[in-house]
Amino acid sequence: MNFALNHTNRKLMLEPKITVNAKIVVVGASTVGISFLETLVFCPHLKFNNLTLISTHGLPGKNLLATEQRRFLASNHCFSDKDYALMSLCSWVNVVVGRMTGIDRAAKHVVLSQGEILLYDHLVLCTGQQYQVPCPSGADISQHLTNREVPHSGMRRYTDVVPCNHFTLNDEEDCSKALAWIKNNSITIEGKDVVNC
Repeated sequence: MNFALNHTNRKLMLEPKITVNAKIVVVGASTVGISFLETLVFCPHLKFNNLTLISTHGLPGKNLLATEQRRFLASNHCFSDKDYALMSLCSWVNVVVGRMTGIDRAAKHVVLSQGEILLYDHLVLCTGQQYQVPCPSGADISQHLTNREVPHSGMRRYTDVVPCNHFTLNDEEDCSKALAWIKNNSITIEGKDVVNC
């Protein structure tokens, strides 16, 4: 377990801070979202009272991934598990676990997946890169069509039932679920499994 060492001195203790009561809501625990919150929290002259993060699985870094789980995700090497532990954003940021499904700009609130409403003064969208289930093109494979001949629409979304052996890996929680499924459903006890990416 990693611990943070915070240093303070007389100058920092006696220096007045301006309190900012505006409700700032950050959607997404991407690298940009975490960096934005870190900048606000550790601002030397300002104190933010109402910081909220909306994230599907909460703050990253709470589950320390093993080496085999870490191989599933590409890393930009901005934050490590140690960095998350030393930052301790949970001390300053209210975390709402869920998904944002809508924004009402006139009323200044976001709608969460459970139907809850969260008010904001300033909204920052930092969802990062998210993968989704690919949508079949509907092309007839017996016709041997080329990519140019297949109808393509970027607006198509897969809305059918997702197979139990299909995983969309966006974060460490998704990787843990996929690895558990592979371990529980593997046919061979020894050797290697093929994972199609």
